[in-house]
Amino acid sequence: MIDPRLVPTNQSESQLGHRISFFGKGATYFGIVALNVVLTLITLGLYYPWAKAAYRKYLWNETEFLESRFVFNGTGKEMFKGFLIAYLIIIGFYASLSMVAFFTYGWVFIVLFYILLIVLIPFALYGAWRYRVTRTSWRGIFFSFDGNLREFIKLYIPNLLLTIITFGLYSSWMRVKIQKYLFSHTKVGDLRLDFHGDGGELFGINIVGMILTYITLMLYLPIFIKKRFEFTINHTSITDGEKTSFLQSDLTNGVAWKTLMVNAILLIVTLGLAFPWTVMRRIKMYFDHMIIPSSFDYDNLQQSEKDYSDATGDEMSDILDMGIDF
Repeated sequence: MIDPRLVPTNQSESQLGHRISFFGKGATYFGIVALNVVLTLITLGLYYPWAKAAYRKYLWNETEFLESRFVFNGTGKEMFKGFLIAYLIIIGFYASLSMVAFFTYGWVFIVLFYILLIVLIPFALYGAWRYRVTRTSWRGIFFSFDGNLREFIKLYIPNLLLTIITFGLYSSWMRVKIQKYLFSHTKVGDLRLDFHGDGGELFGINIVGMILTYITLMLYLPIFIKKRFEFTINHTSITDGEKTSFLQSDLTNGVAWKTLMVNAILLIVTLGLAFPWTVMRRIKMYFDHMIIPSSFDYDNLQQSEKDYSDATGDEMSDILDMGIDF
């Protein structure tokens, strides 16, 4: 729920905020994906970092705010370097664990393997967020991130252990704490983001969503996804140090259900070939129903920090199949 003290209720939508526009086309994205899949296959996967850079450059550049497009400044070369480092780290750890297991018992390998994951996951998540944020710019202003990896690991590991001990029940609170840390250390010029969600609220959304999705044979899933989207947007704020305003979502159940169910049907009927079109439809749905506060001077943002080009964590998150879904 948006704090009524921070968002006036007697203003029109245009006074309350701006919209983000998305112009991506399924046919264009299909061509980009098809070409990069072929190049990735013929290079035995080595082209993947360049492919990922191409996807992001297209998606970022088709996104517009106040008549200016976003730019993804990351490169395939940066990602390939991160790709190699990430694989070398994982291979090195795996080789070391194998040597330990060879001279000890098998269960030692299993224990050490999960310890390795506990260490690598926060590194990957932190690195992926930092790289994607700091390689993004708008009107020449780079987004920035001032978090600390050691601090993030200290936050992540205790919350992960609590999640494991509670058989996943604590995961909603863990997610909110991680989200708050990453958002609160992210800046757009001299404007800082923050997140105010409550783990208990997210837990309720998740429990109700999973139960109703099961009972309705997946028909409730689009509404579940919509409520998770609302949770993130409506609890995200922007501050300039003096005033704070919240983002808002006006996505309705009907729009979410229609868009996501049509996407599912398209994927089934085309055996997955419609994937580029479904991605465009989903992104447009989100941006069309997101309201950005208009109470800040976006025309005079000041660059606060330099950008960051180490893509190791970003590649590690892909290797570990860890998507950032907020």
